[in-house]
Amino acid sequence: MRKQIELIRIFNIPIKLDLSWFIIAAFISWTLALGYFPVKYPELGKVTYWIMGIASALLLFISVLLHELSHSLLAKQNNIPIRGITLFIFGGVAEMVKEPPTARSEIKMAVAGPVCSGILALFFFLLSILFTNFFPYLPIVGILKYCFFVNLVLMIFNLLPGFPLDGGRILRAVIWNYSGDIKKATYTASRIGASMGIFLIVWGFFNIFKGNFIGGLWMAFIGIFLKSAAEAGYQQIVTGKLLHGIKISEIMTRNLVTIEDSLPIDKLVNEYFLKYRYNNYPVICKGVFVGIVSIHDVKQIPRREWNTVTAGKIVDSTIVDSCLSPDDDATQAIATMSGKGLGRIPVLDNGKLAGIVSQRDIIHILQHKSALSV
Repeated sequence: MRKQIELIRIFNIPIKLDLSWFIIAAFISWTLALGYFPVKYPELGKVTYWIMGIASALLLFISVLLHELSHSLLAKQNNIPIRGITLFIFGGVAEMVKEPPTARSEIKMAVAGPVCSGILALFFFLLSILFTNFFPYLPIVGILKYCFFVNLVLMIFNLLPGFPLDGGRILRAVIWNYSGDIKKATYTASRIGASMGIFLIVWGFFNIFKGNFIGGLWMAFIGIFLKSAAEAGYQQIVTGKLLHGIKISEIMTRNLVTIEDSLPIDKLVNEYFLKYRYNNYPVICKGVFVGIVSIHDVKQIPRREWNTVTAGKIVDSTIVDSCLSPDDDATQAIATMSGKGLGRIPVLDNGKLAGIVSQRDIIHILQHKSALSV
């Protein structure tokens, strides 16, 4: 499962940190403290540069969060549920449960992000002028000017016409509105996005060979991410078309091997893990599904305690919040698996475990529908 930390909720939208965020936050702080700020302001000390670097990195990610929050609030206005906003190594993403219902709503949501970044750029620009003229403390002025610059770059970059960037979403909405075919519109915008990604990869390696290692490497990474995201965006539309109208009850696995929460770990290992050879099992307490227990959970308990510790003591109950209903659309399963980093999701019917839907179940139905062209 993908490792994420939920920080807070804003307008009932969970704000989460992917563990990869700490990598990029440290990288940005390091490059600013040792490269950018010493060149721009050579008269300051090392400690000051590090404070400026860390503060700027935090303000950058607050800016990214506000950018994604603007998308999310517009999505909620258009009755599109938001599972959360996740900050990760390449910035942030608002996790929408479904695609926008119309081209007009897509444009509204896509424009919101660059508009937010533009407002933030203007805010930091005016604030930098205020401090320069009335409170000329160089470290703060330097941070504010960097935040102006980076928000301006965020606005311009996101307006480039390649999916899944905001500009690409605007382009997709225009083509969708004109043609009435979201699949065709997504294909066109995704091809442009993938081409932009390839260009950034090539340009990044060119800069690496010229000696700009950090800048070139970062550009290549962004290109790789953009290319893969563009291709995944089109594939998501194709998959959604194939799965539309299919209920989870039609594809889920019903005959499950479950365990009681009172089962000791030694019996769990001998009578389930070694017998059936599954990596995890649903746990039931008085007929109610309470979570999943896995090999990893068992390994955290010393072997000498296996006969006294029960499955209920080590069960992972967090998956209960991600459970689906038999009447949910199969596209909901794909969205939940992707957003939560799950391979299997329990299906509950009035609180009772009705089955489990897995990536393998989804793949099988997709293969059959693709082969039959239906």
